[in-house]
Amino acid sequence: MLILLRNLLLILFLLMLSARASAEWWQARTSHFVLHIDDTEQHARDFAERLERFDAAMRKLYGVRDDPERLLRPVTVYVLRADDFQAACRCYGAVGVSYFRTTGSFILSLYDPKVDAKVTVGALSSQTVLLHEYSHQFMAANFTGAYPYWFSEGFAEFNANVTFEGNGSLRLGYPANYRGEALLKGAGISMKKLLSPEKYGLPDDPALVYARGWLLTHNLMLNPARSGQLNAYIAAINQGTPSYQAAQQAFGDLKKLDVELDAYMHGKLPLRTLPPPEQPIAVEVTRLSDGVAAMQPVYTTFRVGISSDYLYPFALKAAAIGRKYPDDAVVQTQLSDIELVANRLDQADAAADRAMALAPDSIDALVNKGRIAVARLRKSKSADDAAWKSARSWFLTANRKQPNAVTPLYFYYRSFIAAHAKPTAGAVKGLSRAAVLAPDSVEIRLWLARQELIDGDPKVARTLLAPIAFSPHYGLSENVTRKAMDLIDAGKIEEAKITLFGKDDD
Repeated sequence: MLILLRNLLLILFLLMLSARASAEWWQARTSHFVLHIDDTEQHARDFAERLERFDAAMRKLYGVRDDPERLLRPVTVYVLRADDFQAACRCYGAVGVSYFRTTGSFILSLYDPKVDAKVTVGALSSQTVLLHEYSHQFMAANFTGAYPYWFSEGFAEFNANVTFEGNGSLRLGYPANYRGEALLKGAGISMKKLLSPEKYGLPDDPALVYARGWLLTHNLMLNPARSGQLNAYIAAINQGTPSYQAAQQAFGDLKKLDVELDAYMHGKLPLRTLPPPEQPIAVEVTRLSDGVAAMQPVYTTFRVGISSDYLYPFALKAAAIGRKYPDDAVVQTQLSDIELVANRLDQADAAADRAMALAPDSIDALVNKGRIAVARLRKSKSADDAAWKSARSWFLTANRKQPNAVTPLYFYYRSFIAAHAKPTAGAVKGLSRAAVLAPDSVEIRLWLARQELIDGDPKVARTLLAPIAFSPHYGLSENVTRKAMDLIDAGKIEEAKITLFGKDDD
């Protein structure tokens, strides 16, 4: 019965992936985004332009300059109708989710234009959630310090409640009315629990932290009387001061602040208007090929993650699409990705070869060739140095074609770990470069922190671990990164390494 039920669920799952295969998909590229949407060309353009306006406003507000070297890693936004959204994220009740990946960060956003058109400012909407999730990605990419739970979520909520004005400007600071009930209850959260939940515990309803965190962020950002205090607080935390003590130093009497927040909530909240982007927004809109459109729901679901139980039938589904579109380089590269993770190495290799025959300069296809070669050597437990060198040559070739591509640098370093070999100085340098180009990648940060601990620089390792340790998405009770940081602070470097990576450094 259990096997029958599992097979039935799998069939339903794959049918969901097939349901919208005939949809007309558009891709809209801007400086910071790659948008995939099932709608009209004009709607794709307008959507991408709004995202780019939001990014420009954030950079203006927070004084963040563009880094041309990072423009190779735009955030991908999949704007999905309900069936595709649910099939991809399996997150019923949500309308948007963000993912941080070494291969590139992305966001899933539920799209229902009829519903979205009726939403008023301050109400929960797919736009609000999308901007909330992008705020997390913006923080991870541009502010690489440690940020406590309340501010991480408060920052995202503060930025998300905006209006796009007709003259190109953007107004933010609107009340998060969808947090109204939690805001009223939020007065019952002690400052200790809000500021230091890792020490004093979270409230039973985490929504209270989002609500009170938004209110405190709003107050610190737009209340002139508290100008500069937020920066002082964040600086103190990143110098090692515990959150509650840092707040006392920066904000003063916390009981007074608590009372102030209650009054602030019931007053007229100030708004901030940010000017239009200084440069015209360039949006390049192209219709996705039939093959990429057919693979779209499958590949999006794959990027989110597939459990091992479903990998084989999932790969078969992708392979069927690949056979239908053998002359589409993107389809073949995506098929290679899926087959590789499904451990169907021969099929992955063949798909990568087809992709390279169509697009010889494809970085993704070159990297896949290297990863497949490494997987084969690792599977056979090879100690053949020449074979390992040959496998790594794919990453080196990709790096020569595009020096600022992250994945060749990362997987080149990882190939030494797979071979149980000491990474070369060049491999370590490449990993360090990857961390600069992809500061939002948790994997790269962890591996570079590991290397810094091995090389005897725990201070740098701690800096790399801090954003992960403070992330609300890694829990409070079993936060091994936080435990490793505490061990580093105590001078217990070997214990810190074991906590993070186990006893075997390989």
